Amino acid sequence: MNRRRNETQSTNQLVGRLPRMEERRRGQTTLDFAIGMSLFLSVVIFIFLFIPGLLSPFSSGVQEETVTTDRVADGLTMGMLGSPQQPYVLDEHCTQEFFAGNAPPSGCGYDSGGSVEERVGLDPALENVNVTIRGNATTTAAADETLCWDGASEELVEAGTGCGTILTTGGNPPANNDASVTALRVVSLNGQDVTVRVVMW
Repeated sequence: MNRRRNETQSTNQLVGRLPRMEERRRGQTTLDFAIGMSLFLSVVIFIFLFIPGLLSPFSSGVQEETVTTDRVADGLTMGMLGSPQQPYVLDEHCTQEFFAGNAPPSGCGYDSGGSVEERVGLDPALENVNVTIRGNATTTAAADETLCWDGASEELVEAGTGCGTILTTGGNPPANNDASVTALRVVSLNGQDVTVRVVMW
């Protein structure tokens, strides 16, 4: 009798558990679907936003031009137009010959070539560059102007009529809407502080 009672109790316990187990088994709800789709869309958006950024070091762009512009500006001011032992001090003769488009005299570090791109070691088919020396050659407070080397008086003057070599070379930089990269370096030329401006596009 005792044994029969135990069997009845265990059967009742199983019957009591079945409805509860079935309650736990449920299909996908709207909330589950919304969470799953949110995660999926977040991953897809992450991939489209950040994967191109991961691949960008292998493609050329403005960042590459920034590095190249800095390299050209540093090369000109730290050795091509002067001596590597005295960086940021330009030699008057090297500077004049560079902007005149002549072959480099002995002791000058720039390359010979017809275009300014060739003289600074760039490929003219791929890159455009403009190099300008600007400063204030007068005692009056004025905006920076393009400078000129006056061969007769052997000094820097503001570019205008009757000066020797205008210290600008290369094509005209693009208009405001076009992409260009500019690097500036403050240097000494003929005992005067001037700014070397390198623009690439």
